[in-house]
Amino acid sequence: MPNLYANFIGIDVSKNKLDVYFTKNKKSFCVSNDKQGIKSLLQNFTPSKDLLVLIDLTGGYEACAVDAFFKAGFNVHRAQGRKVKNFVRSYGQSAKTDKIDALMLTVYGAKMQETLRLHQPHDRILSQLVSRREDLKDMLLKEKNRKEHFNNKITKRSLDNTISYLQKEIKSIEQEINNLIDQNKELKDKAKVINSVKSVGDKTTMTLLAALPELGHANRRQIAALAGLAPYANDSGSSSKKRKTSVGRPVVKRMLFMCAIVAIVNDPHLKAFYEKLRSKGKMKMVAIVAVMRKLLIIINNACKHFYLQRTFTSA
Repeated sequence: MPNLYANFIGIDVSKNKLDVYFTKNKKSFCVSNDKQGIKSLLQNFTPSKDLLVLIDLTGGYEACAVDAFFKAGFNVHRAQGRKVKNFVRSYGQSAKTDKIDALMLTVYGAKMQETLRLHQPHDRILSQLVSRREDLKDMLLKEKNRKEHFNNKITKRSLDNTISYLQKEIKSIEQEINNLIDQNKELKDKAKVINSVKSVGDKTTMTLLAALPELGHANRRQIAALAGLAPYANDSGSSSKKRKTSVGRPVVKRMLFMCAIVAIVNDPHLKAFYEKLRSKGKMKMVAIVAVMRKLLIIINNACKHFYLQRTFTSA
């Protein structure tokens, strides 16, 4: 299969500067991480189908550069630091400078290009909204727990006011999420597909859209690994220990756990799958995780079918 991209721009991001490496002329240079610096940077390049820009994900400092390159018509990938770091280690690169990091981003892009998802503006906005909703839910749970331990009226009134405020904020954020989904045809149609899967509700749907945009683009093993539901072997020599899942994306695992509990009760196929695992002696949590993984694969297959139909219709 031919490569999608022939040239790469790697941009290592820090608060005050952008270190850049361009594979076509093998040159490194640095600009300030502000509007003026990014504007001057864009003047050095021309968008093309075989050019991919990889920008280091750095807690929001990359946002202006990502938006500028996307609006200028470039193919942009927001590179997750953990993935790139693991790749660099596997590549045997020990030295670390900003210039080297920019170079290694282009190497990462060249080797992994078939698996990289291009940046879409709604991905970041949706992700931020869902992340904010999760923060508010955590605060709400803590305030509700605190309420159980206070008796005086003043403290209780303060807690009630805070709980009421947080509940309103959560509803407001959820409305913004729904508005964003409704305004984007791809998101709206994909949401219907996810929501059509038995045991998956509206809140799980919006969470999966935001936290797992790879749905429909990744294979079953990749999507399970991204969600932290792929069991990895833990063997050494003659020792064979219990397999473990990776950390993955906690918000996805939380939502799928609740869906799996509902599915075990209401979905005959997943209920039978769960009971079969239990009858084989699998621990309860191991069986639930297996149901979570199976449910996620069902959702991923539905999304794959959606994208195939979409491609066929638009062709």
